Amino acid sequence: MENATEIKVEVKESDMEEPLVAAVLDIIRESMKQFTIDKEVATYIKERLDKEYATTWHVIVGRSFGSRVSYEMSHFLLVKCNNKVNIMLFKCGY
Repeated sequence: MENATEIKVEVKESDMEEPLVAAVLDIIRESMKQFTIDKEVATYIKERLDKEYATTWHVIVGRSFGSRVSYEMSHFLLVKCNNKVNIMLFKCGY
């Protein structure tokens, strides 16, 4: 059985600066430790990002989804967690 405290996060696509990527990955890992329901993971990440990096962040969590989004430059990240769940997040507050 996989250790629940070991959250493997693979960056699939990003245009963020490295310090922001590192901070967001920490938030993602924390959310994955605390929650198992995709909606709760997304809510936790969004609330943290809105509070710490100003609004408006959008977060999509799931095993499979297609997307086409507009976002503020340097504020997009797509990751895969534990080879199962995808998380896409981006900032767009036009």
